[in-house]
Amino acid sequence: MSDLYIYSPSGAVRDRAAFKRGLAFLKRAGHTVRVDPAALNSDTRFAGTDLERLEAIERAARSGADATLISRGGYGLTRLLPNLPYTAIRQSIDRGMHWFGFSDFTAFQLAVLARTGRVTWAGPALCDSFGVNADSGVDDITYDCFNDVLSEQGEGTGWRMGRSEEHTSELQSPMYLVCRLL
Repeated sequence: MSDLYIYSPSGAVRDRAAFKRGLAFLKRAGHTVRVDPAALNSDTRFAGTDLERLEAIERAARSGADATLISRGGYGLTRLLPNLPYTAIRQSIDRGMHWFGFSDFTAFQLAVLARTGRVTWAGPALCDSFGVNADSGVDDITYDCFNDVLSEQGEGTGWRMGRSEEHTSELQSPMYLVCRLL
């Protein structure tokens, strides 16, 4: 399975039980899961100060993981956009790393696309997607689509993907297509 790096670039994790359930689910599914040392930080509503969250993004980019996964969405990533480590993010994507998230992560996605021309993925977040309570369980389609992207198949999302390095000049993702329409 994949090596996943969990970090918190937006809102503070308030539901620690969901965080733990998400980690446990991914580990049971066979993934190696590494958690950023600042993932559970809190500074008012944010997952740490702006500097702490920027450093977490930098650590995620340099982690060498197969994919990064935000702990949760929320608010606050737009404050970081001018100072994101774009070079490190671009290099990580060029090495094959997938960046996943939703909600506030959309600002990150658009900024990375605009500054680097690289694709990130609108997808799951640890707490909301994999840390749901035991009664409702993890959505099979969400998890299958996540694994499709990790295995570079993309079939659950309706298209086939080539290797990541093939897409540095010809981007083929829905987010890229949406941005091209703007």
